[in-house]
Amino acid sequence: MLSRMQEPNESSSTPSLPSPWRRRARSWAINIAILFAAFLAAHLWQTRNMASGQAPEVQFERAVTAGNSQTLTQWRQQHAGEPVVLYFWATWCPICKLEQGSVDALVQKYPVLPIAMQSGPASTVAAYEQKSGLRWNSAMDPQGDIARTFGVNSTPSFIILAPDGTISSRTVGLTSNWGLQLRLLWARIAG
Repeated sequence: MLSRMQEPNESSSTPSLPSPWRRRARSWAINIAILFAAFLAAHLWQTRNMASGQAPEVQFERAVTAGNSQTLTQWRQQHAGEPVVLYFWATWCPICKLEQGSVDALVQKYPVLPIAMQSGPASTVAAYEQKSGLRWNSAMDPQGDIARTFGVNSTPSFIILAPDGTISSRTVGLTSNWGLQLRLLWARIAG
């Protein structure tokens, strides 16, 4: 009797090993998932003490128009029905300098209240804005009181308020312009 040799085929009992491409793709997917989880954990940790719910009421003066006091509610009423951005920044913050162009473009399209946190007197902030070519008129927060009210302890920080005044989004650190615009869109839809 002749025995028949079994040729490798689909019916073979030996499991086929994944191709190198599949192993590489799986490795990339796992690394991306770990990176995403790390960024999410860092974001949650950085924003853990920031205000949520209805935006607290604060009063401020602007750098260029020092002497004229205004409340957040009064400023928001000038932009009724729109989501707004509170941008906490500082003249001494290197990441804020990287974001200046992006924020300046955002200021031209959306209601943004830049808040100069612990950056000196109004004249210093106004001179910095002018020298840097920024088209802002920042709210002054020389002692960090407004920042503390919102639970902000680092710059740059962004807080997006929905049209009804509730806090829709909180972000700390380097942020893309399109990311902020998506958050504004979400605040408009959800709020």
